[in-house]
Amino acid sequence: MLVDYHTHHHRCGHATGQMAEYVETAVAAGLSEIGLSDHSPIYHLGPDPHVRPGTAMSQHEFAAYLREMDEVREQFAGRIQVRLGVESDYVLGWDEHYRELWRPHPLDYVIGSVHWLGEWNIFSPSLPEGRSPADIYQEYLHTTQAAARSGAYDILGHLDALKTRGHLAELGITPLLEETVRVIAESGVAIELNTSGWRKGLGEPYPSEAWLALCCHHGVPVTLGSDAHRPQDVGAGFAEAVALLKRVGYKSIVRFELRQQFEVPLGGI
Repeated sequence: MLVDYHTHHHRCGHATGQMAEYVETAVAAGLSEIGLSDHSPIYHLGPDPHVRPGTAMSQHEFAAYLREMDEVREQFAGRIQVRLGVESDYVLGWDEHYRELWRPHPLDYVIGSVHWLGEWNIFSPSLPEGRSPADIYQEYLHTTQAAARSGAYDILGHLDALKTRGHLAELGITPLLEETVRVIAESGVAIELNTSGWRKGLGEPYPSEAWLALCCHHGVPVTLGSDAHRPQDVGAGFAEAVALLKRVGYKSIVRFELRQQFEVPLGGI
């Protein structure tokens, strides 16, 4: 039973295709479940409801996003299970905001991703003035711990995404990283094995094999996500992902329904 819980669509401003196209690809790929999880609106950068049009949907679009997901789920009923989700930012100090933001909605899961350290986006080509990879690494991991503890999320997205632009300090498995993984384990939140790192030319997924093995050692649940920004990328790299999960010791993945986590054995996959 394979699931892909990380997909994006035209609303975020940097993906292509309609939701139904992603679901059609999932059906053709033989997936059991497909999750719709476009970038949620940005709230922490001020009152503008669409402060970064090429990054995330407008605050005014979220209701329409929910309606369209529900319509697509009905459209594909009996062919594939469509899960309703969202990829949400987590910004340090915004715990209550994000926790309350998603609580009223009938979502199956929420991905929490650390895209921002304050007003600096981790995918920016350069570090903030006066900052080093080492101190950015520390702030990123402390923020990840806070996201795990917040209770706002079911899945933590692309755990070592700092490496995308070369901002991840080459520090190996540090005590702070081990502490962070223990916090994630204690919180019960899952991580994703996000296969987009392979497509971006990084030579590995998010997280790396070393980080993934550490998560497995501490009993952190894991699920699968392609982070598809084009319909044809749904389920991309999943054969390699399953092999990697088994290699580091995982025996199962998890799926979600109405914010509840369910275990799926890897043995038959």
